[in-house]
Amino acid sequence: MARKDQGQGKGLVGGQYKPLTDGDVKRIHEASLAILKRTGVQVEEPEALRLFTEAGADVDGNRVRLPQSLIENALERAPSRIVLAGRDPDNDLILEGARVHIGTGGAALRVLDLETGKIRKAVLRDVADMARIVDALDNIHFYLVPIYPTDCCKENVEVRKYYASLANTTKHVQAGIYTVQGIHDVVEMCERISGGPEPLRERPIVSFITSWMVSPLKFATDVTTLLIESCRQRIPVVLSAAPMAGSTAPVTLAGMLAQLNAEQLAGLTLTQLAQPGCPVLLGPIPATANLRNGRYLSGTVELGLCNAAITQLAHFYRVPIYNSAGMTESKIPDIQAGIEKAQSVIQVALAGANFIHHAAGMLEDMSTIAYEQFVIDNEMLGMAMRAVRGIEVDDDTLALDVIDAVGPGGHYLMEEHTLRYMRTEHYSPSAVFDRQGRESWEQAGATDAWTRAKEIAHHILAKHQPEALDPATDAWIQERFASVLRL
Repeated sequence: MARKDQGQGKGLVGGQYKPLTDGDVKRIHEASLAILKRTGVQVEEPEALRLFTEAGADVDGNRVRLPQSLIENALERAPSRIVLAGRDPDNDLILEGARVHIGTGGAALRVLDLETGKIRKAVLRDVADMARIVDALDNIHFYLVPIYPTDCCKENVEVRKYYASLANTTKHVQAGIYTVQGIHDVVEMCERISGGPEPLRERPIVSFITSWMVSPLKFATDVTTLLIESCRQRIPVVLSAAPMAGSTAPVTLAGMLAQLNAEQLAGLTLTQLAQPGCPVLLGPIPATANLRNGRYLSGTVELGLCNAAITQLAHFYRVPIYNSAGMTESKIPDIQAGIEKAQSVIQVALAGANFIHHAAGMLEDMSTIAYEQFVIDNEMLGMAMRAVRGIEVDDDTLALDVIDAVGPGGHYLMEEHTLRYMRTEHYSPSAVFDRQGRESWEQAGATDAWTRAKEIAHHILAKHQPEALDPATDAWIQERFASVLRL
């Protein structure tokens, strides 16, 4: 049933969709600079305060105001190109310009069980099994660990979830971090897998997420400590912040973008003060609040619109961007999920975002993951990447000689030109999306896409075997972290 899907390729260049004019981008940039100079940010973490003070920021107690020159120096130091490697080099991601990569995301606490269809708590076994699912699906380019395993404690969760992921996929692995010791342990493990400290820095097979900002404009103290340590380890790190228009940011989309962009620039400045040149991804995730109850809204058209817009700011700064698409308020893989997911993915992918997470597997405002949703979303992502690829126009694709040879009233079906392009010019979904006639569909069981996706997910888990870790390396990890991994 399952097969490697017809991947549309990672790293295709987007940028066709621009909801902001060049003038809008400049005006939001200038507004962000004004926010940081006039309002500033609240910082309580001692090392961050020291770094800002020594760099010449205006520090008044815990309020830090940043001059434009300090921000511009940071932007000059931050890399414009970042490699997020896979254990298999074919899965390497090159983040630069408007190159697009799409994958999983989140830290959901619940799973829609593949066997029972009921909601249950997410556990470490899910981290491994979901990694295997993602490893088998070509249009999902990276594995951002989509759940928080509730059977792990804070003191050991980093090593356990990174090990479970790396052992079950050869794609790049990213996740949140929670302790300084956890950072050190994951780095030590990955240095062993990569062959040493420098090979890991040259081709980092993992990266870290730090949700260091409490919007509006307040650095989260504990997470800021983790951010600084990640920078000094020279492991790629994400500046994740997700203000909601109407609650933790202005209700107007322009005002939210200006505040969020200011937050990102403040975080970026700190990273380059902590470790000049360290690889950092801007991580703005603009969203909206339900003003009736204050809850986060993930399936809105404004989410795709604003994530596309903030991508233009990242392109303006020439810094790689991690942002969001493919979320939904739906509780199950239904038509609502399909519409809400597809509209944001197509906007953000066409905008040219470099690292689009949350795009596969997510349900219910990021709180739930479904195995079969990965399979369904894989097809949708293939379509989105086909749109990013665009239309190639050259002498061969214009086909003037073929048109002349076929002539009026002719047929192109058996032409060599047709056979040569039919598998690459048009995206062909696998067994999830049905394109049969009704009679054939009925003879095949008259199933819907949800049912077919469940069957494919079952088949992957039963049959797909990712490339294993080197046995000697795996044995070393098992011994070195025995007290953690065997809990």
